[in-house]
Amino acid sequence: MLGNYTREKEDEDDDWIKYFDHPHHWLSLGETDNSEIDCPVCRKKLGLSFNYICTYLCPYGVHVSCAKLPRVVKSPFHPEHPITLKRHQYGRQFVCMGCNLQFKGFGYCCNDCNFQLDLECVWLVKDKMQTLTHSHHEHQLELFKNVPNKRYNCAVCLEYCSDPLPTCGCLQCLLFLHKSCFGESNCPLEIQHYTHPHPLTFSITSRQTLTPSPQTATTYPELTLPTTSPPTFTCKACHNSARKIHWCYSCKQCQDFGMDIACATISKTASQIQHFLHGHPLSLLYKYVNYQQVASCRVCMKSCTGPTYVCGRPFSEYYKNIHFHKSCLELRQQICHPFHPYHLLTLLDQSNSPRRCNACRNSPDPINYICESDNCSFLLHVECSTVMIPAITYQGHDHLLRFRDNNRENIELMCSTCKSNICESYAFTCLYCDLNLHLTCGPLPYSIKHEDHNTHPLFLANSPVQEEVEDETEEFYCHACEEERDPQLPVYYCANCYFVVEIKCVFSQIISSLKGEYEDVELRSTLGHFGKLLCKNKAKEMVQKKEQIKTTLTLYDNLKSCSRNEIEQLNSVLRVVETENRDEDSVFEAFLYYYKNYTEFKKVIDRVVEIPAPFMSVENVPEIDSKWAPKEEVASVEDYMIIRRLAPILEHLLSKHGDISAMSILMPKVKMYLFNMLCESIYGMINTKIVDVTEDLLLNWWTRLRILQFAEFKIQFAFDHLKRVVQACLLFQEDDALNEIDRDILALQEKRKGIIAARSSLTEERLREASILKNWKAGTLFLYNK
Repeated sequence: MLGNYTREKEDEDDDWIKYFDHPHHWLSLGETDNSEIDCPVCRKKLGLSFNYICTYLCPYGVHVSCAKLPRVVKSPFHPEHPITLKRHQYGRQFVCMGCNLQFKGFGYCCNDCNFQLDLECVWLVKDKMQTLTHSHHEHQLELFKNVPNKRYNCAVCLEYCSDPLPTCGCLQCLLFLHKSCFGESNCPLEIQHYTHPHPLTFSITSRQTLTPSPQTATTYPELTLPTTSPPTFTCKACHNSARKIHWCYSCKQCQDFGMDIACATISKTASQIQHFLHGHPLSLLYKYVNYQQVASCRVCMKSCTGPTYVCGRPFSEYYKNIHFHKSCLELRQQICHPFHPYHLLTLLDQSNSPRRCNACRNSPDPINYICESDNCSFLLHVECSTVMIPAITYQGHDHLLRFRDNNRENIELMCSTCKSNICESYAFTCLYCDLNLHLTCGPLPYSIKHEDHNTHPLFLANSPVQEEVEDETEEFYCHACEEERDPQLPVYYCANCYFVVEIKCVFSQIISSLKGEYEDVELRSTLGHFGKLLCKNKAKEMVQKKEQIKTTLTLYDNLKSCSRNEIEQLNSVLRVVETENRDEDSVFEAFLYYYKNYTEFKKVIDRVVEIPAPFMSVENVPEIDSKWAPKEEVASVEDYMIIRRLAPILEHLLSKHGDISAMSILMPKVKMYLFNMLCESIYGMINTKIVDVTEDLLLNWWTRLRILQFAEFKIQFAFDHLKRVVQACLLFQEDDALNEIDRDILALQEKRKGIIAARSSLTEERLREASILKNWKAGTLFLYNK
């Protein structure tokens, strides 16, 4: 019985075949109406034409043209052995050793060598009657016909070599040339290019070769093994890599500058311009017309309808799609932006970059502003670079934040503080990581003015304010609009006049402040974290200062330059508290649970934990433990070098308390390390909720403050703050204990109710009997019971 097809006899000999890939059944020629079967040879659908189909209803069929392919052929790519048509083992993809492309289906493989060709490269034929010699290549070049389309690039013009154009090449090196590009005048030994100040010299990139098996390499040693090192050459004009480039022009004075032959030999006319965004000359069209599709500017990605520059490289399909607005080519090559005040940003072609824009978090455009500094991956869309709102330094986070008044990902963002979706269009987002904050969870202007209350400024406060808590009212109103407000949201408050304003009544002033319209504005969150606006002028100053210094210092670098005396002094300071008496941990634990008097706490907590020193050795060259001397960039705050992340904390301390180390006689670098240790402890306190404070954290903070106290730092304010933290922790623990007692009382009450209910079910007689027997001895009933 045949499959679901009809037969029309043509040639009796061709109607039935035995095919090597399906040897157990005959295949019959017929017209199939099943388009779900793939031909195993070419991996294309059989379609509705005549094909060879299995006569036993197997889902197997072969195109007539595929079935008639010769089983064994000879190829100039592999002259040593014949190659055989076969299915690849395990059904994997082939990698053709002619064009290095992957393909599915059958291929021609050598039974003796690890060599294979696809069904197109196998038909490449060389003309044995003619060979050519080229001064830039060491082997003889031969003429070829039947060159497969879009497989091999001409080494000179980089366009595809394909039949019927005459092609010459070297199969051993996989080098091909159009016959029209063969002339040596197409690539002189030295040229002077209009985009580079030095002469460019003809060079050869890493050679591409066929890959013979070990047996073939031994039998035919004249075959050249491929270069194992990855290609290092990239054309500075078109950014093609050495995988496609055999010949190039390179600069002997600039080791990283090179261009392929096609880009290096393009001539520029008087009407064309050369721009840093594109390696080829650009031609101006005052009215660009493209009837097939609307052209988009490569910079802004908007339609090109007015004056447009197009790539001037001739005969290139790819570069026909390169377009630039005249206005976009007038963008500055380098800018300073407050979103990245550490380095200059350069306008570059980054069409293959996997990075996202740090400002809007969307995929990059072909051309973006990029930071080229080492270990910095900052990227900014051209459109985002025009948004010159300030960045925000924030104590609650290590990186800069930006204020967003057009939050396009409003559904996808989750607030990192309250863990709920950010549904409104306003938000704070980190420029370097995935931190997101609601407007009311982030840094807001600390003080503002209100037209209904011109007497005093209003300050940001948590709601409800203290007076409302003392009144024990359940209704909360805004004094500006006189409407009821949400007591969970922060407010602006005047303590002198008891004047409360909700956020929405000062919303325009808040937005204007965050956009930098009032320049320097102190910011603060309801958690007490400080913030500061970083405007364009300040960012420019930071970049200029960094450009002058050129070198980036870290705390690790500073300590590495310490003298032996400084190292020994720092180690002795860090070890001074270890000589104090230590009480048992159980005493400290008992105090935390049963005492709340700070004097008692101080007596018990005088035990310390070990604070590791940054130096592991002081012999000869000091060894530094980077865990305690991190390789984080430092900034200068007055006379001290502080980790940049901690700089706002030190600035606040010095402005409020002055130089707290003025009475200390320690060396400057020792003081510097102690200031970093103090600010790191304060940073930890700032970012730890009271409910998350552990005994180990308290003990660690206490020990560090003791070290600073012994070093003559005036830090009583820090001890006072720690006292408040401890008292708050103990109150929480007492609340937990009271709650546990309440739970125990509730359980006993439930038990009492159960006993009463059980007793009520007894009869009066049994109660009377129990009343009589309650004073008897338990064994009396045995003596008097009949």
